Amino acid sequence: MKKIAVIMSVYNNDKLSYLQRCIESLLSQTYSGADIWIQFDGTVSDRIDSYLCGLNSEYIFIRKRIENKGLAYSLNELLNEVLQRDYRYIARMDADDICFPERFKRQVEYMENHPPVDICGGYIEEMDEDGNPIGIVDYPLEHLQMKAFFGRRNPLAHVTVLFRKSYFEKAGFYPENTNKDEDTMFWLNGFLTGCVFANIGEVLVKVRVNNDFYCRRNGFSKSWSDLKNRCTIIRRLNLSVVNYVFAFGRFLFFILPMPWLTKLAYRYLR
Repeated sequence: MKKIAVIMSVYNNDKLSYLQRCIESLLSQTYSGADIWIQFDGTVSDRIDSYLCGLNSEYIFIRKRIENKGLAYSLNELLNEVLQRDYRYIARMDADDICFPERFKRQVEYMENHPPVDICGGYIEEMDEDGNPIGIVDYPLEHLQMKAFFGRRNPLAHVTVLFRKSYFEKAGFYPENTNKDEDTMFWLNGFLTGCVFANIGEVLVKVRVNNDFYCRRNGFSKSWSDLKNRCTIIRRLNLSVVNYVFAFGRFLFFILPMPWLTKLAYRYLR
């Protein structure tokens, strides 16, 4: 049995140099036994296509689609593939981020020592476009702490998570009707259906943040969608009403299409 299937989506705006570092970090894990499943979300550049197809690795499986359908749709396509196969765990990765070498080793050890846990994440190190470190983002470690934390912001870094198959049996697949917020509502479904959450108190992934990263997180449409989702989380999980104040404050900061202001809000209000 191969224990891990890594699922990731690649699309036209991804940069080849970033993707190469990402793939290298996955192939050089100290843990052996991970396959990498990649979905093309629409057409990609010829350079990316040639690079991935030219790797000729027994650990990489590529699925192509001409039409762009979005991240949630792509991840669900991959889940339909890997859940039918003999994997014990499913991991997430993004095409512009970098795994630390012992990420999977640490997560598999944790999951095998904590059988009730359905999903496990970890800390991230943010980096700029050139790969220079910016800072560490940490998260609460235990289920009840994570649930309370969810009233203000997501209790997991999506790019760090490792799932058991049991998570999908309980919570289903990624919701496809969200405004680039599929992971938030996916975590809500997990809490509502009895999934057990955890984080490891270690940095597992380097996450790239740049102006495009911040632009995707501001403006009225995205901010309004985020506010509605956060209010739904607070209400459905019966969390403290104080969280509503934070949610509206965050909305007011993120509503303005100014990346520099979003950067400040992201640093202190996310």
